[in-house]
Amino acid sequence: MDERDERMRKFPRFICKQVGYFCSTQQLFRMNTPVFLPFYHTVSDENLPHILNYPYRNVAQFEKELDFFLKYFKPVSLEELASENYSGKKVFHLSFDDGLRECADVIAPILLKKGIPATFFLNSAFIDNRALFHKYKASLILSRLRENPDNETEEFLANNNLDGNKILTSGISQIDILNRAAEKLKIDFSDFLKNQQPYLTSGQVKKLVSNGFSIGAHSHTHPEFWKISPEKQIEEVRESMSVIESLVKPKVRAFSFPFTDSGVPVQVLETIHNEKICDFTFGTAGVKSDSLDFHLQRYPAEQSGDFVQNLKGEFVYYQLRKWMRKATVKH
Repeated sequence: MDERDERMRKFPRFICKQVGYFCSTQQLFRMNTPVFLPFYHTVSDENLPHILNYPYRNVAQFEKELDFFLKYFKPVSLEELASENYSGKKVFHLSFDDGLRECADVIAPILLKKGIPATFFLNSAFIDNRALFHKYKASLILSRLRENPDNETEEFLANNNLDGNKILTSGISQIDILNRAAEKLKIDFSDFLKNQQPYLTSGQVKKLVSNGFSIGAHSHTHPEFWKISPEKQIEEVRESMSVIESLVKPKVRAFSFPFTDSGVPVQVLETIHNEKICDFTFGTAGVKSDSLDFHLQRYPAEQSGDFVQNLKGEFVYYQLRKWMRKATVKH
């Protein structure tokens, strides 16, 4: 997709944001929409050099956004969501991807204070800091280059079409390039995992469960699903769900697709459901219905720009698509 096509793709949402300025927030959120499923990754007041690929919130911003959700929606647990025990109410279920340490250190205490249940989706390969997500490797490399430019490494990355911020677009198939760049910069990912411990430990995961939170899977290695075979997609789901079930025995077995569910064939989704690998799967298409009743769409809350206007624009966008008979994701 070239730059012009990308602008055209985003244009309807841009218009809906402008329309959202003139809409009553209360009336807009009272309209009939699918259940609201916002998700985040992490929250921190610290500079996290391994996270440059999305604009994470600080504590004050996060608490303000939670208070906004609570003003217009009632929080429900994953069990309540699964049982649809919220008829006639405007509800939301909050979730977090990647299983980062801040989920236990920062996020969970805030949620407990406010009485908000949530689900934490973990990558099974990263639990206990055994491995590092390729996007976080890319972020560490870019952070180091911003602090201390290195001509040899920059030339190496440019030769692999990963110069500058392009490195943040690197996929899991380019992990060898990232590892070689890290070696040139003397970045030791094993030391980073040992010293910084960016991910949850098994003990922290079990404590989250004891505090009433839900745990789900987010794939084993966090690949771009649209770039791997259907067989590999199912393997990623199966392996990650197996680890989660062994670790915490969740009441509701849930899986959220990494990055996006776009590019996941309907046959894969149906196999996951028919073979009972998990009970529910989640995509990232925003406020939309889905043609599969076991597959739900979440709203990515970590977007740049004004939080409230982004959200209002999303709900206007849903109403526009509903009017156009395009509000349901079809696979």
